[in-house]
Amino acid sequence: MAVLSVREKLAILSDAAKYDASCASSGSARRDSLKSGGIGSTEGSGICHSYAPDGRCISLLKILLTNFCIYDCSYCINRSSSNVRRARFSVDEVVRLTMDFYRRNYIEGLFLSSGVIRSPDKTMGEMVEVARRLRIEEKFGGYIHLKTIPEASAELIEKAGRYA
Repeated sequence: MAVLSVREKLAILSDAAKYDASCASSGSARRDSLKSGGIGSTEGSGICHSYAPDGRCISLLKILLTNFCIYDCSYCINRSSSNVRRARFSVDEVVRLTMDFYRRNYIEGLFLSSGVIRSPDKTMGEMVEVARRLRIEEKFGGYIHLKTIPEASAELIEKAGRYA
């Protein structure tokens, strides 16, 4: 199996995240002014727009930690029996991507979900570690939305809430 670059993982895992309902622009067409030589081109790199209760538009990096999954839920595109291209970010890669996008003012926050890796606790633990590193080590003050993983321990859900 070939080793994927972070850019390839981003393409796969941001596309897979569009099925996770939440962002108003998920799956929408993106502007492309490259053909006309203009500015303002955007690439499908996982940036979606959500709206705060006060109506502000918030740009989020919306990705999956992985689209590998141990379950075979018939409704899910990332089910174990699905024939989709698979990828997985490391915790370090998600932290680095988030901070790089944030420093460039592309995003104001992170929306992170995942397929289930090995077990619900293993997956939720990695997602919590992403949020912990962003908050504690990187001093990230932006928005973090962590999807909870079904059947993860109450302790991990509590930690997710603390950092998100």
